[in-house]
Amino acid sequence: MYASASQFLKRYSAEEIAQRADASIPPMVYGELLTKAAAGDDLSAYSPEEQTAAGQALARVDRALQDAEQTINTYLGGRYQLPLSNAPEVLERIAGQLARYFLYDDAATEQITTLYKDSIKFLESVATGKVQLGPTDSGAIAQPSAGAEMVSAGLVFARDSSRGFI
Repeated sequence: MYASASQFLKRYSAEEIAQRADASIPPMVYGELLTKAAAGDDLSAYSPEEQTAAGQALARVDRALQDAEQTINTYLGGRYQLPLSNAPEVLERIAGQLARYFLYDDAATEQITTLYKDSIKFLESVATGKVQLGPTDSGAIAQPSAGAEMVSAGLVFARDSSRGFI
């Protein structure tokens, strides 16, 4: 994945993400609990119901991040060999913006919708070659795949080779 749940919760407010990911009524998952669950920390201080709700909320976060990864791969697949061995940091940000939009479902704010649309425009620019993915953490630059090449054996019918016919 381009972003883990822990990275996602660090980039955006864990409280906000917990509110969007927790489907229980009344809410049982708060930012601290979701952050601990994502990090794999000990949750024994929480009730079994809270632990279950945190697991379900974390599953929703992971699903949103997987959907974001699939969306990104749809755009990158035509230009880059997937999976990218070392994804540039910009893809972590893009994955986070897409996942956040997916978590909001049909209640996304104007700001979140704008960030989503900007992310899609960026991915379209990468897909068309207007934007190259920057260097990865190791300093290497993601390389485009070798594209398609057309080869022909030459013309079958031409004016010179079809005397009296054309």
